[in-house]
Amino acid sequence: MPALFSRLPGYAQAATVLLYVGALPEEIDTRPLIASALDEGKRVACPRVNRRERRLVLHEIRDPSTDLKPGSLGIPEPDRNLVEIPPQEIDWALIPGIAFDKACDRLGRGAGYYDRLLPLLNQAAARWALAFNEQWVEVLPKEPHDQTLDGVASPNRLERSRRKIP
Repeated sequence: MPALFSRLPGYAQAATVLLYVGALPEEIDTRPLIASALDEGKRVACPRVNRRERRLVLHEIRDPSTDLKPGSLGIPEPDRNLVEIPPQEIDWALIPGIAFDKACDRLGRGAGYYDRLLPLLNQAAARWALAFNEQWVEVLPKEPHDQTLDGVASPNRLERSRRKIP
């Protein structure tokens, strides 16, 4: 997946990227992607769950081995004392999901954390997902608050949406 990841539209030009820490069986292992982005000199933001406010807080990661600690559901998250990155500073984002469809809609875990975060990002920021081939479905149900991605890539398939960028 690292080779596919680095070729996704907008990634090469992005200075500040949002990468989640894949730790669940249905998620791509993003640790090599985080290491690659840091090696390329990109500013890397990772999300930390703020349950009380029901939102994701983005923090800058410089060394995953020391900057990430077990957080919500045991998923590694940035230490809360790390530099916070405002969502508007994100140029490119990798978004997790359980399932994806050809319209580039995603099924998350149901808490809405990413659906609340995505509208806060710079609207020109690219929003992509990496998926396993088994995660594709024909059509996902969509609610008004659900956010469409720019694209979804898996080893055997790549779909792009028609998201309008202001």
